[in-house]
Amino acid sequence: MSAPKPTFKDISICFNEEILDEIIREAGGSKHTSYKFGEGGKKGDSYLSRVFRLCVYGIKEPEGREMEVNIIVKGMPDNIHRRRLFRSADFFRNEINFYTKVIPAIEAFQDGREDQPDEPFVEFPKCYASLCDGENDFIALEDVGPRGYRAPNRMKCISLEDAMLTMATLGRYHGVALAFKALDPDNFEKAANELEETYYGEHTREWYSGFLQLAENVATDAVGKIFPNTKYETLANNFLQPQLFDDLINLVSTRSKLSVFGHGDCWTPNFLTKHDDEDKPEQMIMIDFQLARCCSLALDLSFFIYSCTSQELREKHYDELLRAYLNSAQDIITDLGGDAEAIINWDLLKEELKEFGRFGVGMGIESLPMSLIDDDEVADLELIEEDNVLTDVWDIKPFKEPAKQQRIADIFKHAIDQGYIK
Repeated sequence: MSAPKPTFKDISICFNEEILDEIIREAGGSKHTSYKFGEGGKKGDSYLSRVFRLCVYGIKEPEGREMEVNIIVKGMPDNIHRRRLFRSADFFRNEINFYTKVIPAIEAFQDGREDQPDEPFVEFPKCYASLCDGENDFIALEDVGPRGYRAPNRMKCISLEDAMLTMATLGRYHGVALAFKALDPDNFEKAANELEETYYGEHTREWYSGFLQLAENVATDAVGKIFPNTKYETLANNFLQPQLFDDLINLVSTRSKLSVFGHGDCWTPNFLTKHDDEDKPEQMIMIDFQLARCCSLALDLSFFIYSCTSQELREKHYDELLRAYLNSAQDIITDLGGDAEAIINWDLLKEELKEFGRFGVGMGIESLPMSLIDDDEVADLELIEEDNVLTDVWDIKPFKEPAKQQRIADIFKHAIDQGYIK
């Protein structure tokens, strides 16, 4: 039996045809004429929201030109216990603030440069409409799928070509923030203050610390199996202690010379890629900014490196990946009129990673197990009940498969070899 077709009320009681008119106007038209729902996401694709696809048809008057706008709409989960458990209101508020306050500030900064940049940062979907009241929240974003952008397989390590493009895209994203901060610091700070810490803070300790302990157990087991009686096991065990949560709080809240608008959730499904006719990656768009924060750029870099790349790729190409990132950041800073070498250079980047790079391991012990579980192991989110806690849904256990153990243990080896964990 097929599932019932979604309706506006499935998105939000505040989503209606007036919102469709707003979407068409934001796209340059006059009003909508019709719409249709597309296929939604699959189980486990999103914990924080329900995801809907819509195609909105409209018209631009007076010329009578017909329009078609493809959108992704994220709405609050129906299950109020799921909303509570995953703190959906907090994440919706932060992402909506990112799209409605931070992105416009970035655009105003780029548009306001006396010499207009040749390649401004535009690697994000357009936001057409949103509502944020803590209960009926939704955000309607451009669906970039029709433009050829696709998400990779979350269970596979990224290829060198995709990793290089991801690092270059992150470089542009961070680079525009570094230029903004250097050339217009007051407005940069105003935008930064619109973001809130959604993941690591005293207000999330009770919510998150039980799950972090499960993640630490998985990591401890993996390192013990792969690197028994070595410095890697000793240093990993020193890292995987109860104070890890406090260290993560410190890392996300410490500002540095290289603080930027961080993405916060840098694993591959949040980097949608467009390939050329020979199936080579050529363009990328970043999505899902629920965890956006103002922080060291090393948090995003280390998260991506340890959650998405293989040990072989890191050992062979780590400096090459960092160079791709640095060159991309410097290029856009120069394009925006900044002194790129003074703002960020190789030595500054390496120092920043030495100070903040262990964050990627702290986040990786969560994201890797979550990406390695099979689809049939993902909990049914609609069955969440009132007394459930995070570990009831994210009940991760040590892996039996040596390859999965190796994947987790290797992030410690690399971070220790780099001097990020001492």
